[in-house]
Amino acid sequence: MEYFYELYSGLPRGGPGDNQSTRKAFSYLKDLPVEPSILDIGCGPGMQTLELARITRERIVALDNYKPFLDVLMKNAEKEGLDKRIFPKNQSMLEMNFKDNSFDIIWSEGALYQMGFQNGLKKYYQLLKNGGFLAVTEGVLITSNPPAEVKKFWEDYPDVKDVKANISLIRNENYHLLAHFTLPKLAWIDNYYSPLEKRIVELKKKYTNNKTAVQVLENSEKEIETYKANSDDIGYEFFVMQKEQK
Repeated sequence: MEYFYELYSGLPRGGPGDNQSTRKAFSYLKDLPVEPSILDIGCGPGMQTLELARITRERIVALDNYKPFLDVLMKNAEKEGLDKRIFPKNQSMLEMNFKDNSFDIIWSEGALYQMGFQNGLKKYYQLLKNGGFLAVTEGVLITSNPPAEVKKFWEDYPDVKDVKANISLIRNENYHLLAHFTLPKLAWIDNYYSPLEKRIVELKKKYTNNKTAVQVLENSEKEIETYKANSDDIGYEFFVMQKEQK
């Protein structure tokens, strides 16, 4: 994992995303309390955390299991004068110890796969207050019968589904789906893969004779190549929902 974390250190994002999509998703949250409590799970270096802080002007708990990402977030937050409203928590999402019914909004861009989509929906339901909101991005199959190469793209996440199947899970877990939309391709290429490609070039020079490190880098290169060749079949979907009473 050390090479994986080194690869992602210094990148603006740990996965596909863009500020416009964050704002678009937030626009579907209506009738919020005056001071909503917000939890950003798997925040990474916190690009979306900062955007949420700009949008809401409220307190945000930013949770991630890798402290250097939180350090980057807080350094950038301080530059914008947002550090007083962002509270970093260095903890795995698998070990969260928040009380049930604690948050008005839970946000998670590109991180829910670590729990599995349905397991994440169940856990987040417990943490949300009644009527609270959940906004997540999830890897999806855009087409119903994708080529084998696309299925291999998600081999580390074998539970990947199409959008329709994820919507069914959302409703089965007692959420009201408010909106969903596919992230634009620029969220992958411009904001994620382009910086990642530059980082790979840097680290390949550093680790020329390190087979383990080179393998990590080549795996990332293959991922990028596969996405570019199959971007009409692979995507991230933003799901925005509200907790319903059981």
